[in-house]
Amino acid sequence: MVTSAALLHPVRLRVVQALLTGDGLTTQQLHERLSDVPIATLYRHVGHLVTHGLIEVSDEQPVRGVTEKTYRVVEGLANPSAEELRALSPEELVTTFTMFTSGMTRDFSAYVDQGELDLVEDRVSFAQADFWATTAEVDAFFDIVMVALRELMTHEQGQGRTRRVLTTVLIPRPENAVPSDNA
Repeated sequence: MVTSAALLHPVRLRVVQALLTGDGLTTQQLHERLSDVPIATLYRHVGHLVTHGLIEVSDEQPVRGVTEKTYRVVEGLANPSAEELRALSPEELVTTFTMFTSGMTRDFSAYVDQGELDLVEDRVSFAQADFWATTAEVDAFFDIVMVALRELMTHEQGQGRTRRVLTTVLIPRPENAVPSDNA
């Protein structure tokens, strides 16, 4: 029973954000990352996320007489394929998108937490641009972007390169929606 309402709590959203960073974390590792959250509260919210099908146990290890569980975001929600997205209900789609945007928020927070920032020097950017295009025009646009992106993805670490992430979201805007002034 995947539900976006299960994410509508700041602690649960932070748990999911933490789990999006890798292969999985134990409750103790989650507590180290979310040290302001009391351990009992953390256990309760982890249980809630498991019950609602957003995270799952990926491993269990015996540690000092107890079973230590490692949790991860449910595989289909972490990075779903087009086929998996087609199979989701509207509620599950909202949950998946919430998790996606939560990951963007986590990444931006990690950037901001580094200290002194120079958004211009670091080429940090986020904006929206409304435009009118046919499906063929959108496909042609993405073909151009993908050619440029594939070239960048072949680059090796070093030589003054900074690891960067490009996140895209493209959705049709309802025709009666107010256009964005962020273009």
